Formats: sequence, structure tokens, C-alpha cells
Amino acid sequence: MLVECQHCGYHWDYGGDNRFYATCPQCRYKVRLTERAIMNPKLTDMNAPTGSPVKLKGVAKIVERTLSEHGFDKRSLIQVLLSIQRRYGWLPQEMLSEVSRQLEVPYGRVYQIATFYKAFSMTPRGKHHVKVCNGTSCNVRGSQTVIEGLERKLGIGREETTIDGRFSLETVNCLGCCSMGPMVAIDGEYYGNMDLNELDRIMKDFS
Repeated sequence: MLVECQHCGYHWDYGGDNRFYATCPQCRYKVRLTERAIMNPKLTDMNAPTGSPVKLKGVAKIVERTLSEHGFDKRSLIQVLLSIQRRYGWLPQEMLSEVSRQLEVPYGRVYQIATFYKAFSMTPRGKHHVKVCNGTSCNVRGSQTVIEGLERKLGIGREETTIDGRFSLETVNCLGCCSMGPMVAIDGEYYGNMDLNELDRIMKDFS
């Protein structure tokens, strides 16, 4: 069915299992599936003459454009998923299903890749993406204390996003700066030798 986002006006072909909410692939707003949000389910251009090619909308069109950039090459599946996530921040189930359909790759294979690699996220990420290294070096230097401090401050657990969509918290095995641990990265900006006082100071900049 076609769904229209009440937040940004974007519309797309929703084929997910959730009967109550769908996440807009354009702005990541959680759309309630009401009669007002559900549009005419036809995917063709109503003004197009008979026999003209179907104009795909929403998710199908997004995936088609991305696949065309990669030459519809099945060997580029990982690069295709990376391209989609770079543009839209995460990989909705509808996107994976459409990639599977258009690239003619089993859905299980697409899902396996999306869930295996840490770089992919199948849930919406917040505006600010917080990563905390919990590798051996950072762990012995106190990364667990930093993680617990962030969980209290943000009111979420690891791999979760705040209700207002502002912050996502993720733990990783290495950020490549072991000698400066505990390490935290926020939106790609790295902060070393982290403790709770320094964490409070930095987080104020994002308030």
C-alpha cells in the first residue's frame, strides 16, 4: 500500500508487517498507519499513456536508482546496501525486500549481510550517533563506566535510540586509538581519555 508521511509529505510503497506504524525512508519519521496516511495503492503514473513504462515510487524507486548506479550487479550487494544506508541512515525491511526482488537475490542472503556486518543498521539511528569502544584496551581503562554513564544520561541501552530520535548509542570493538582509551566517537568526531566529567562536558554541546 502507498503511505504518505505526515511529517515531510514523502510517499512510498509500504510492504512491512507492522499494521500500526511505518518509518518514512526519507526523514525517518514514524508514520501512524491511519486512513489519512494510506494513499491510493496504485504504483503507476495516472497521467501516463497506455503501454508506457511503470513509474516506480517510494522504496521501489529508491532501490531502482541505487541499483542502476551499481549496474544491477549482484556482486555489488554490499556496496548497494552501503549506498542506501549512507543516504537514508538505516535499512528498513521494505528496502531489503525490494533489493532482493529487483536484484533477484534471495531475501535470506540480503538479510544475512545486513545483520552480519556492524556497519549496517536495521533500526533508525538518532541524529547524533554515539559510539563507545569496549575493546580490551578501552575496557581495562574504564569504558564500561563511560557506557553506563551514557545509558543513564540518555535513558537508553546499547544499540538503542532515544525516543526523540536525537541520540543512538552503540558499542564497538575498536575505534583504532587504543592508546587514548576509553574512546568515544560522536558523529565521527573522536574523543579520547574519556571519563564521566569529560563526558558531561562534551554532551552539553549536543543539548
